[in-house]
Amino acid sequence: MSGSSVSSDEISFMAEYAWTTLIALYERFRLDKRLRLRNIDSDIVIGGNAAAALKLLHVLNELSMVVREILRRISAIVVEELEVSGSARGRVATKLTAKYLPAALPVYRTRLELETPANLLLAATLVELRAWLQVLIERLPLASPELALLRKLAVKNLQELFRRCAYILYEPVLRPLLAKAQLVASNPRRLEELEREVELEALKKPRELRAYLRLLELRKLLKEDVQVLKREVEELGKTLSLSLRPGKLYELYGLALVLKALIEELKPSSADVASNEQELRLGSNSDIVSVFYNALPESLESKVAKARAVGLIDGEVDKELIAKLRGLPDTIIRVLRGGQKKTLLLDYKYSREYKYLSQARFKVLAYLYEFDADCGVVVAPRPSMGSEEDEETYDHKGFYDEIAKHCGASIFIDTNGKILAVVYADPCKEAVESSLKALRVIIRLCT
Repeated sequence: MSGSSVSSDEISFMAEYAWTTLIALYERFRLDKRLRLRNIDSDIVIGGNAAAALKLLHVLNELSMVVREILRRISAIVVEELEVSGSARGRVATKLTAKYLPAALPVYRTRLELETPANLLLAATLVELRAWLQVLIERLPLASPELALLRKLAVKNLQELFRRCAYILYEPVLRPLLAKAQLVASNPRRLEELEREVELEALKKPRELRAYLRLLELRKLLKEDVQVLKREVEELGKTLSLSLRPGKLYELYGLALVLKALIEELKPSSADVASNEQELRLGSNSDIVSVFYNALPESLESKVAKARAVGLIDGEVDKELIAKLRGLPDTIIRVLRGGQKKTLLLDYKYSREYKYLSQARFKVLAYLYEFDADCGVVVAPRPSMGSEEDEETYDHKGFYDEIAKHCGASIFIDTNGKILAVVYADPCKEAVESSLKALRVIIRLCT
């Protein structure tokens, strides 16, 4: 944080709020694509492992229904054995009674043989999946404090899958097969033989054993989903190895606030992530809201990028170098509503110095002109430091102090309706509701 020490409590709160909000967004809209948040050295990837885990959980839930159907049918081999004893329990073998009476009574007794190929394959499938999940949990690296919650949420998802798998496995019918299933699961060749055996048996008796045909299909889906989950966990491992600066964490905290405010205000019925993994789309009726973090949409033109530059003494400046001078707001929101397009630009500044707030305000004002946007917003904590560093900052201080009473302000800077806004968002639990309320006002004004 510029000009002051960084509070560990603020770091912990920003991390918890940012990751919890982003993961909740994925779970609410059942998103199945990754959102890539640009970072200088390595992008932060959100949602992939959670989405993959949810997909795998869906397959596990279906597997659970297959198990229940199997248990209802009790697909077991009925073994009938002849027993000669003094007890009459069982079906009397009338043709043999003369041979054994009166000393004993011959009876046929039946028992259920649960160790069928199909039941063994079912148990081995669950044992195999449980082992895969355990490996994935163990492979997740330790994370820095600002990313610890993201790791915790990932582990929670994986452990939920592990518990679900164990719950199915310990059904009374399957429990006796556990020891042998563990041996089978460790032998790929034996598993393949068992699959072929079960498939052949199920094809011979499709009506009685249709649940086992679905089991074979689910085995393929589980393998595919586990491979996807494995790749996502590896990607998450790269993210967890990052060390985020406090300023970057405040950007992510600000993004989480903005997304929550958008959802509360616009009440979208759907959400999706574009194929480039940099655009989050929220939809409601005919309205479409696109959110970009540290990424420029192709349709947003920069006046600077299209400009021409010449050397003061002689020669032209390379156009590619000029294009790289374009600005990059922290968050860009494009709203299409009723045929009207609106563009909001937001920049987050984790500083309580008046000087930096003034600089951020000028920066956003430049963005408004460069991208011909409708609204530019500075999101920052309430300023409290450095009031007399220069004349300009000293003159601005009164305005910034006054608008703190209102959690910020909107400045209508021309007759075309362009708005320059400041939103105060202190990174603490007590300030969340007022920050969201202020952001919702901005969204209402600009959409």
